[in-house]
Amino acid sequence: MTTTLAIKDLSVTEELDTRAMRAVRGGFVPFMPVFSSVKLDSTFNASQLIGQTQNVVNMNGNNAAFVTDIKSHVDSTQNATNNIY
Repeated sequence: MTTTLAIKDLSVTEELDTRAMRAVRGGFVPFMPVFSSVKLDSTFNASQLIGQTQNVVNMNGNNAAFVTDIKSHVDSTQNATNNIY
């Protein structure tokens, strides 16, 4: 659908006042736009870094020849969490 707006009977040099412009555009905005000089910046930069090292050495019964029933239990855990809410 094509809409064409034709304004006739106006001279080339005639300026339109506010009232005439409202009539041409077909309406007006009931409030004036307000421009603030305050800049609102909501930029948020976050960096998360977890560096972990774990060395587990079990030397139970080291340098013991012909030894029996040597029992060793190693239970090692390591956890890390980073959250940004």
